[in-house]
Amino acid sequence: MRKLGISIALLALAGCASTNYSDFDVSEAVISKLKINETHNLNERQHKLEISFDYEISEYVDTNNLYNCSVQFLALDGTTISMSNGKKSPCELNKAKGKKSIVWPTILDKAHSPSEEQLSKIKYPIEYFVAIHQRTGKNTNRIIGKSAIQVSTVKI
Repeated sequence: MRKLGISIALLALAGCASTNYSDFDVSEAVISKLKINETHNLNERQHKLEISFDYEISEYVDTNNLYNCSVQFLALDGTTISMSNGKKSPCELNKAKGKKSIVWPTILDKAHSPSEEQLSKIKYPIEYFVAIHQRTGKNTNRIIGKSAIQVSTVKI
């Protein structure tokens, strides 16, 4: 009987542990009322973006960890780079619409340790945008909405 109870518990946990994100239709998102305050002291390797915005996600699916936001920095080759510490997104979105405020260290901030290669690929002056993502797999996501491109006030 004890083995049966353990087996049922393991099956229940296994069923709850994985979400097949590809089963969800891809939503669309809109970012509005974007406000950014840029703070920096490059002598101390401090460069942060204080960001606030309103957002709305159409075709919203109420599932944990499905939507998040990030700041994407433009690279010279047309791709983007985003950095954050830890495995959990610092900008989870768990409602169909709302307001979000985040402080995002840029690639120049001491919170990150970008490689020389990463720094050499970034566009200067730094250009960036706020993006809303929808997870499409365990380690993949898709941008479903983004702000206009912003240009940093930092001159290097």
